[in-house]
Order: sequence, then C-alpha cells, then structure tokens
Amino acid sequence: MDPICAIGLASAVVTLIDVATKVAKRVKELSETGDIPDVFRDIKTRLPLILSVVARTQNETQNLSLEAQESIEEVVRQCSEQAAQLHEILKKVVVVQGDSRLKKTVKAGVSLVEEKRVQRIAAGLRDNVQLLTFLSVAPVEKKEPKLVSFSVRKNSVPLPSYASATGLFIVPFARDEHFIGRSSSLQSITKSFESQNRVAIAGMGGVGKSQIAIEYCYRYKEAKPDAHVFWVYGGSIARFYQAYKRIAQQLDLPGWDDPEGSILELVSSWLSSTQDVYLLVIDNADNIEHWWPGKYKSGASLDDPSKDLSKYLPSEREDSYLLITTRDNRVASRLARTGKPIPVQPMSEVEASSLFLSKLGYERSSIDEGEVHALLKELDHLPLALSQAAAFIQENGISIAEYTAALQGKEAEEFLQEELDDARRDEDSINSVYRTLKLSYDQIKKQKPRAAELLCLLAMLDRQSIPKTLLKHVLEVTTSLGVLQAFNLVTSRAGQQTFQMHRLVQSFVRISLERDHTASAWQEKALACVSGDYPTEIGVGQWPECDALAPHVHIVTGYEYKTPEARLNLAHLLCWAADFDIERGIYDQALQRAKSSLEIFRELVTEDDERLAAATWLYGRLRYYLAQCANDTDEATGLLEKALSTAKYPSLTYGETAFELAHLYYYQGNEKRCLAMGKASFLCWNDIEGPNAARTLDNMHDYALELALLGHEDEGIAMWQEIMERCPASDASDNTKTVFTYRSMAGIAEFQDDAGMAEILYANLVGISETLYYPEHIHVLDYRLSHAEQIMRQGKLEEATQLSKAILTSSSGHSEWRICAGCLQTVAECCRLKASYIDELEYRLRTLEVHEKNLGWDHRDTVDVMHDLADCYLNAEKYPEAEALYQDIISWRSTEIGSTHVDTLRATECLGVCHLYEGRNEEAEAAFIDVTEKDTSPAARLVHNLCVALHDQGKWELLEIWSRKLYDLDDGYQFRALWSRMQALEQIGRTAEASEVRMSFLALDPPDAEARQAWLVPEKPPTRVDRRFGRMIHPRTWSA
Repeated sequence: MDPICAIGLASAVVTLIDVATKVAKRVKELSETGDIPDVFRDIKTRLPLILSVVARTQNETQNLSLEAQESIEEVVRQCSEQAAQLHEILKKVVVVQGDSRLKKTVKAGVSLVEEKRVQRIAAGLRDNVQLLTFLSVAPVEKKEPKLVSFSVRKNSVPLPSYASATGLFIVPFARDEHFIGRSSSLQSITKSFESQNRVAIAGMGGVGKSQIAIEYCYRYKEAKPDAHVFWVYGGSIARFYQAYKRIAQQLDLPGWDDPEGSILELVSSWLSSTQDVYLLVIDNADNIEHWWPGKYKSGASLDDPSKDLSKYLPSEREDSYLLITTRDNRVASRLARTGKPIPVQPMSEVEASSLFLSKLGYERSSIDEGEVHALLKELDHLPLALSQAAAFIQENGISIAEYTAALQGKEAEEFLQEELDDARRDEDSINSVYRTLKLSYDQIKKQKPRAAELLCLLAMLDRQSIPKTLLKHVLEVTTSLGVLQAFNLVTSRAGQQTFQMHRLVQSFVRISLERDHTASAWQEKALACVSGDYPTEIGVGQWPECDALAPHVHIVTGYEYKTPEARLNLAHLLCWAADFDIERGIYDQALQRAKSSLEIFRELVTEDDERLAAATWLYGRLRYYLAQCANDTDEATGLLEKALSTAKYPSLTYGETAFELAHLYYYQGNEKRCLAMGKASFLCWNDIEGPNAARTLDNMHDYALELALLGHEDEGIAMWQEIMERCPASDASDNTKTVFTYRSMAGIAEFQDDAGMAEILYANLVGISETLYYPEHIHVLDYRLSHAEQIMRQGKLEEATQLSKAILTSSSGHSEWRICAGCLQTVAECCRLKASYIDELEYRLRTLEVHEKNLGWDHRDTVDVMHDLADCYLNAEKYPEAEALYQDIISWRSTEIGSTHVDTLRATECLGVCHLYEGRNEEAEAAFIDVTEKDTSPAARLVHNLCVALHDQGKWELLEIWSRKLYDLDDGYQFRALWSRMQALEQIGRTAEASEVRMSFLALDPPDAEARQAWLVPEKPPTRVDRRFGRMIHPRTWSA
C-alpha cells in the first residue's frame, strides 16, 4: 500500500471512530429518556457493525490499486461527515438535566422533524459500508449493461438510461417539471457550445448551477436522442472514480472489470476517441487541488501529487461536449480553456418569487407580496436559501414574516444551518446555506489564509461598493481578492476598483466570527481601515471619497468597542464624518456623531488636549445650527467659548471657533463681541497660512460682511476691496479666486444699493457654484436666493416671486431650513410691495411656522417674523390680530433686548397706529408718548401720529405743543404742522396767534381742503427690512 495513502486512511479511520463514539453516547442518552424513533434505534444497533467493517477494510487494502485505495479513504471521510451530521442532530434532541418542560417539548418536536433527515444519513452510511466492502473484497462481477429506472437514487443500484434504444442517459436526477427561469443561462450554454467544446458555469454555492446543468441535460437529450449524456460528480476523487467506473460498465468497455486496470484512463481514452456524440457534465468541480495538485496542493489529500483529475477529462473533438459546474472561477477558466466561464447570478425578483411560492405550495393571491419581497431581499434571491426557507416554513408552521424576522436576529445561524431534504441535489452536496458557504470558506482558508482574513474584514464593512483604496494596507490584497472572486464570494465593479459581497455571505462570516469570539477584533480592524482612509480635511475635492466611504462609516461606527485605541479611532472618525454631514446638510446625524465623539474624548484625553477642543468646537457649532430656543443658543455659546479657551493659538480649532462665535454673537445682537471674534478668526488664519491663503481671504469676507451688517459699511467695503487685491496672489484654485472676487463685488454693490450690479454678480456666482457643487447644495441655493432678492429690489416682483418659488421647491426637505424661510420671506415681501396683503398673509404664516419649528417661540428671529406678520395684519386692516401680536412682541423685546431698543420702540409705535385705526385714541396717545420719552430723536412720523391722536381727542393745548415740535423736526411735515397748530390755537381762543399761523400757512401755497383731510390719517412705520446676506445663514464649507 502507498505510504501516503496509508497515513491518510489511518487518519480518516481515527476521525470516524472518534465521531462514531460520540454518536453512540448521544443515542444512548436519547434512549434513556424513553421511547425513541426507530431510526435512532437503528443507528444504535448498526454503529458497532460500521466500525467493524471500517477496521476490516483498513486491514485488507494492501493488494488494491491506487485508485481503489484513494476511493476507500474518501468513503471513510464521507462516513465521518455523515456521523458528524448525526452528532449535531442528536445534540439538538437529547434532553439534558435542567431542561424545562417547554424545552423538552421542543426537543421532542425537533426529533420528529429531523427523523427524515436522519433516515437519509443512515441510508448513506449503509451504502458507504456496502461500497467499502465492494472496493476492498469483492471484484466487480462482469455483467451485460442494462437499463434501469432512474427514479431510485442509491449508489448501490445501477443508474438509469434515458431511452430504451439509443444513447445512454446517466443522470441521477429526475427532471424538475416546475423548473423556473434561468433562460439566459441555458441560452448562454447553448450558444457557447456552438464555438467551443468545453463550457463552464460558475457561481457561489447555492446559486443553482447544478439545477441549470440538470435541466440542460434533459433539453440536450430531447434535441439529440442518440447522444450519450453522462453525469460525473467532481466534488471528490472517490465519487469521480465511481462515476467513471459506472460509465465504463454501462458502455461495457473492454477491461472495465479488470482490478489491475485504470478505470480513469480507460474512460478518458474512450471519451477522447469515440465517434459517438455525447455530453459529459462534471458537477461541483470546486476543489482546485483535485485538478492541479502540483500547483495548488496545500496539505495532505487523497490524490497522488504526480497525478491530477484534469488529465482524465476528454480531449476536445467534434460532437463531444463537456459542461462543468464550479464555485471556483479559477477551475472554470482553466477547465474551459479558451471559453470564458458563464457566471450564474442569484435569480431575478420575478424568478425568485416564483421559485419560492412553488416550493411553498402557496397561491400568489393568498400571500402578502410585501412579506415575500422582504424575504427575497434578505436572502438576496439565492435559490438554495429560498428553497431552504420554504421547507423550514412548511415544516415548522411559521409565517413568512416570522422567518424573515428570525434571519435578522440571533436565530439566523440555526435557520441557515437547517438541512434541506432535496432529492434533486446530490447526496454528497451540502444542503444548507450555512454549510455550503462554510465549505467555500474552509477551502479558501486552506489554500490562501490571507484571502480568508480579507473576507473577515470585508464582512465587517458595508457589503456593497467596498472601494479597493480602503484595503491598501492589507497584505496580499490583490491575490486575496482574486481568490475571493474566484469563489464568487465577492464580485467586482467599476473596473476592479470596488467590490461587493452577497448578503448571505456576509451573514455567514459574521455568525462564524461571533461563534469563534473573534468578531470584535475584526470590527476593530475594519474601523482602523475606514478611519485611516478618511480625509481629515474636507473640501469639494474630497466629496467623492467621503461619499464612497459613507456607508462603511455608518457600519463601523455602529459597533461597540472596548479598547482605548479603537475608541479613539472611533472618536476621530465620528468627527470627520460629522464634518462631511454638515457639508451635505445632514445636521441631525452630524449632531449625534459630534456628541458621541466629544463624550469619548472627555473620557480618554486630558483637558488641555487639542482634540478635546476640536470636538467641543464641532459639537458647539452644531448645537448653534440646530438651536431651538435661547437656552440652546446659550449652551452653544458656552461650548464654543470653552473650545476657544482650550484651543491653541494659532490653530484650525481657534480660527473656526472664533468664526462660529462671530456669527452667534451677531444673531444675539452683541456687536462688540461679534466684531472681535470676526477679526480674531481672519487674523488667526493669517498667522497660520499667510495673508493671501484661501482660508484667510474666506474669513476676511466674513469679517467684512459683519462690519457692513452692523453699520460699518465703509470699513466692510474697504475690506472687500482688499480681498480683491489679494486674490491674484492667493494659493486658492482659479474657481475659488473667482468666487472670492464676485462675492466681494456683490457685497460692495449690495451695500451701495446697486441692486442691478448685485443681480449680475449673484447670477455669475450661481453658475460657478453649480459647477463646483450640485444644484441643491447650500451655496447654490443661497446664491440663487440672493439673486432673486436683488431682482425684487429692482421692482421686478413677478420674476423675483417665480425664482423664489423655484428655489423653495428645490430646497424642500433640505436640512438648512433658513433657505426655505428666506424664500418664503422674499415671496411675502413681493406680495407686500404689490399690496396683495391676503397672499402676503399666507407666506408670513408659513415663515412663522418654519421659524417656530426650528427655533421655537422664544427666539429673536421668530419674534422678528412675528413682527412681519403683525405688519401684514395691520396693512390688511385686521386690527385685533395685529394688536395681539404687537403686545406679545413688545413684552418679549422689553424683557430680552430692552424697552428702549429700536425694535421694541417700533413695535410700540405700530401698536399705537393700530389703536388709532380702531378709534382708541387715548391708548394710541399713551403708546406714542411712551416712544417719544424713550427715543431721544423721535421721528417726525411718530410726532405726526401723536398729533392725530390728540386732534381726535380734542386735546388742543397738547396738540399746539406737539405741532410746534413737528414743524421743527422735518420740513416735509411743515404744512400739516402749521395746520394742526392753527386749529389748536383757534380752539383754545388764541385768535391772534392763530391768524399769524394762518398767514404763514397760506404763504406756503398749501394743498386743497380734500388733501388736507389725509393729514388726519395716521402714518404706518416703514416695514422692518432685514438684509439676508449670504454666508450668515449656513455653516462654513471650503470652496477650494
């Protein structure tokens, strides 16, 4: 006996004895619980006999041929696998001490469910024992070939022929009368055979390759009745040998029963030389070591290193066809030679649905299509998984939805390991998804351990669109990816630059790693890959990279990490990902990530660590962007001030924190702090990167804007002019320089009230930003809105309205709600200018709703919008509604910004006008007097309104006093001031003075009596105008 074979056989026998002993122990435990099914009792009786035959076989193999010796070892290994399956089943059904009544009942039910599977395994064991006896003792008795029924599926029974007279049909499977789909695969096989004699179909385990091959055999035989059709199982050397021997027997080849002859060479020679037409199928040619052991051998196996099965395949000739099924693309490519393998993918949605329902036996009308769709998606349309699911649902009486939910939970492993009893799959094929994938994984781990490690890493990422750049630090990544692709466990996209993994492959790997307690280690490695590849500074140029990594960031940031190193990696990644979320306007997600990052840094680093300052700044800015009320803004202010005090100067964190504080102080009305922070921000960048750097100029623009908005227009314009002078020497890109220049020119034009020029400049900014970003980006929307506002200021109200409504549609659902609010305000203002107050009212209400939702009632911006709404009510003559709002506005502003603030005084004056229109002159007088006492320079309009209130009440003495003040305040009010004073003097009997005033009045050529009646009508204060200018409404994003 060959020494290598002797060692292999001895090892196989030891393994079998060990497993069989465990099975015998489990069966004994089961029998002690009471009645057991007959099949388990039969196992208990036959196990000693099986071990005896194996031992005898080992002692009687010295005189056998090498092929027979190899076959014996393979059969013994098969017995071990069958015994191992029995052991796993018995672990599920044996009652142990401590089992509850419910658990005992469940195990009893499982034993009944598994009985059929045990019968099949037991029958396989018996057949293998007969085969061992046949191989080692009895020479094959020569007999005439005969035709037998192919419906019986046992190795010990001669296999069938297809027809009664011509060509043999040795296919050990009945045809599936309900074969579904796969027309493209079958057509591809037929078309390929038109130009080549060898065709290979390749795909992952369970995808349905063998079923396609079976159907093709029947179609081929129907088309060519005189042709032979042979089926050879290529998954093991022993079965390959047995199949060739069966072919030799059926063909009655000379020497087929000679124990000294080589069956493999005999059949191969006939196949290569015969003139008969035939189709030979090699099914499950998965183990590359069986075909080219010299190149791929990685350990002890049955084959002699000097031989390989590929030598025993027929040479190519006319009218001979070889169809190979394999899960290894390398095998497919080499065996098919010149032909390119035909890939077999999971089924389409329609095919998968039809297959599942046919296996389940349900009518389509009786099921929930949504539940079926969810299950198909979870199983990724894999035929074996669908058949397994249907069988499990039938046997266990559960619903489709329950099965789907179980796959997503902790029971996934149990469900995926469930064996499918399918007569149309080879008895040596693995009939569960889990064990099918494990077979591929074990082969990869044996052939190339690095590839198996890479599969573990990939399983911890998002399974789709895995960029190859993410794996640049992985050892042997190119060859490892090649192996994984060869086994169809991953597939490539976009010219081998991205990869994806089947959902069930990912599920299998994750379950396996969890079971081996190594999942957390691979999760940390996946995190290190993603965090190591993520850009630390994000501009437009990094967007594609960040987009590609986004799904993987979502996955790896969802794991729980224990080690400090991994948690710091997580904190860094959360910071960078939050920054990109801000770029995309996904503020809620950014806030959560920033908060988590800050919590980790607080836990793991010291108070003076720059990373803590950066995380505090990031979280503070997001709290500011999403502030709902004054308390939120105060908290954001505290966080940003904390970050500023901790950050080093000069640094990115210091410059960016100062920038955010400048904006925050602007909205809080703190002019001094706003300008101080704005200046600090651009000076910081000046010290870091120089006076002409892109970020220095960007921050200068913000400071110029703050100056102009706070009334320092000349200083702001001077700074914009300086930006334009510096731009040519800047390190910014040409596009960015253009943006800086146009933006500065637009600022100058707008603050010089040149709306026409500002319109042109904003139109140019829109065009540039659309090339830099995308149509719905915050910059594009912002410039479009500024463009619409300049059109409105030129009186082109319809055009401005249409543009604003278009922007409103584009920004619907955008996280930056202020764009939506700005559009609503612009449309409302256009309606006001057209005196369409009812239409204006609709948009004012919508604007208030947006502000209340995002800022709450207790916010200055919301109160300002309430004032706009109150003005609209006043113009629309809805005085009660206007009065109620003005009173609320005055109350809030008196408390928050002071009773003497210009906005508070304006609201008080508006309330007085509202009272005048309602005829409540005394209350109107009180409101106007209140304003005049608090305003050191009251407007002539205000004094005129007070005079109207005094006139209507007949308070002539006071009217005479205030009309004199009105005359001195504004030349435009001289007529009405003289007229009011004249009436007051006449009413109080000071006729001489009245006559003098009349003479002065007539000397000025006064208007007629009808026009003079308008002087008794109150004047409304001018509409409050807020300048909404560019970057003040949204977070910073670098345009470089």
